[in-house]
Amino acid sequence: MSIKAKLFHAGIRLDKYLAASPLFCRVSLRQAETVFFPGCSLMSYSPEHVKRVQAFIAGKYKPCSVLTGCCAKPLKLMRDAKFNNYIDNIIKRLDVIGAKRVITACPNCFNILKAYGDTKIEIISLWNLIAEDLDVTLGENLQGSYSGLEASIQDSCAVNNEVMSSVRKILKFLGVKICEMKHIGRCCGGIAAITSGDAKIGRLQALNRASEAPCEVIISYCASCRAAMSISKQHKSIYLLDLIFNNAKHGTGFGLLNRLKAAWQSYN
Repeated sequence: MSIKAKLFHAGIRLDKYLAASPLFCRVSLRQAETVFFPGCSLMSYSPEHVKRVQAFIAGKYKPCSVLTGCCAKPLKLMRDAKFNNYIDNIIKRLDVIGAKRVITACPNCFNILKAYGDTKIEIISLWNLIAEDLDVTLGENLQGSYSGLEASIQDSCAVNNEVMSSVRKILKFLGVKICEMKHIGRCCGGIAAITSGDAKIGRLQALNRASEAPCEVIISYCASCRAAMSISKQHKSIYLLDLIFNNAKHGTGFGLLNRLKAAWQSYN
């Protein structure tokens, strides 16, 4: 492995170390059957979105706790032995909370918790939850509110068909005209960068992926994908929650300060 790759992976390991620390990995309620697990990418992008989603979930499952941890998938991709310890710690925290269901916004978090978590805990995708009854979850005021918007969808390479269908159902409810990419579910470049240890390879993959979009606007429902698609200057990268929480404040990108705020802000 090259020195550049070793340094890149060292940076990821440091990031995961911080994500597991009490500064960033916190629980908003010590006892709750429902837990929202936003994932580090969404926390980095928008603490406000995390808070709004928690409030939305609490309207259906109350009380709803927030666990601001990381699923540590990068460590798994790097075949780092510490991945098992990391995910075990998350599962122990969920057990202490008394979680019966965990709701995730990130497809990677969904897959990791589903594969390595406690089988007694139900893992639910936020997008499936929203799509269950759009008239109730989003309301009439949002129906057709983005009529005239044409957009392509960046489906995470970690996502399943049910979630992809839910996302399209949500976008159609919002009035978005979907212009599908030729290849659905191609990597945004994040995995390519992590596995190779070369950020340049990831950037090239992101640009190549964005170039496949027939529309100027690319909508992602994975916060990491949103960040990757924003690399292209020829496209506007939007996160799906930006549309749902219209006019809500959000971050300008990834940042430890946003993650810190998400971990320490108050949740109802």
